Amino acid sequence: MRDQTSGLRFNDSSCCLKRKRPPKIEIPNVLREIQAGKLEGTTPRTDSLSSPDFADHVGVFSVKGKKRFMEDTHRIISCMKGHFNDAFFGVYDGHGGRKAAKFVAENLHKNILEVVANCTESAQKEEAIKAAFLKTDGDFLNLGLGSGVCCVTALIQGEELVVSNLGDCRAVLSRGGVAEAVTKDHRVEQEDERKRIENKGGYVEIHRGAWRVHGVLSVSRSIGDAHLKDWVLAEPDSKVLLLSEDMEFLVLATDGLWEKVGNQETVDVVTRLRLMDKSFGLPKCSLRSTSHAHCSVNPSPSKLRRVSLVTQPKGGGMDQSPICDKAMDSSEEAEYDYSCEIESPRTKSRRISLVRHKKMKTESSPKENNDSYRKRPTSSRLVAACKELVDLALSRGSLDDITVIIVDLSHFRCESRSENVRKFV
Repeated sequence: MRDQTSGLRFNDSSCCLKRKRPPKIEIPNVLREIQAGKLEGTTPRTDSLSSPDFADHVGVFSVKGKKRFMEDTHRIISCMKGHFNDAFFGVYDGHGGRKAAKFVAENLHKNILEVVANCTESAQKEEAIKAAFLKTDGDFLNLGLGSGVCCVTALIQGEELVVSNLGDCRAVLSRGGVAEAVTKDHRVEQEDERKRIENKGGYVEIHRGAWRVHGVLSVSRSIGDAHLKDWVLAEPDSKVLLLSEDMEFLVLATDGLWEKVGNQETVDVVTRLRLMDKSFGLPKCSLRSTSHAHCSVNPSPSKLRRVSLVTQPKGGGMDQSPICDKAMDSSEEAEYDYSCEIESPRTKSRRISLVRHKKMKTESSPKENNDSYRKRPTSSRLVAACKELVDLALSRGSLDDITVIIVDLSHFRCESRSENVRKFV
């Protein structure tokens, strides 16, 4: 009797709780067409150049350090105003935020090219470039921002090479395989810079193991740094050199490299790769009737570390830098608290892992025994040299952002001769 009752109750419940098929959900077509947004700047890159002749003689590589945000930028311009032999290269190392570095990457070269257009003598070019740096500094200070940036630039016009710098970014020239520092670092521990600061009423003190202006900034010259502008100058040191046969290549890099890798060691690394390619340093001096211009810019660098896209064959190829194993946050950083930047916070994107972890090999460089590597064009060889220098600095404990540009000067010597021939034809 009890079983029948419970059975009846079960049947009654099953009738009441009988599952019904839910109605079919129609998804509008407009929603079906929406794809997941692609995170801007996540594509690894080594800044390839679209102009074939120019790209074969320039290499650039950047990597993010332990800072929360990438603060390095760079600028490369070729064939300015139709002149084959004119080019501009700039490496910018920001601090306290990346807005100063971004601003300089977008404006400094314009100011320089404008003022040197009518200069005929070397002394005039030095003064003109100084005026361009000061104008860029003044324009940035007018924005009310607090970050700063160190700079090193190289301007090639005809047979002249003009190198300028602020702060601790450095340019190193290879003359017959011997390193020559073209620039002088502007750091507080230098006696002349320290005296200049103290004579203007400022002071320097040691903080975190380094001499700093008012205990804050370790460099004595920069663009920006409004809170220290009375003592931190934006006046660059410039040097004008005539391109000669013994000039092989020029290396421009931020202090993240130079703190761990010496000048001569840098030249030796590039020279070793240079000797592996017979075409490097022997450009074709052909006369071209058509001009092609190219501008490569990185005004807004990716927050993700840049890595090589080329997949290496098994048993050879370059090891992946360990710096590429970590994903970065894509949100914008804030400037100093005392700056006047007030912006709406941007939506933070999910962190994306670009590459899988690869162990660094401690053996001799596989490049020396890799036949496929030897067959690469000069541009790939220059990028590989940039990357090897970066990896060397990282392996020695560099925590800073690093940007390296290598310029094959033999190409510009050749183009200069071709340009002179065209003038008489």
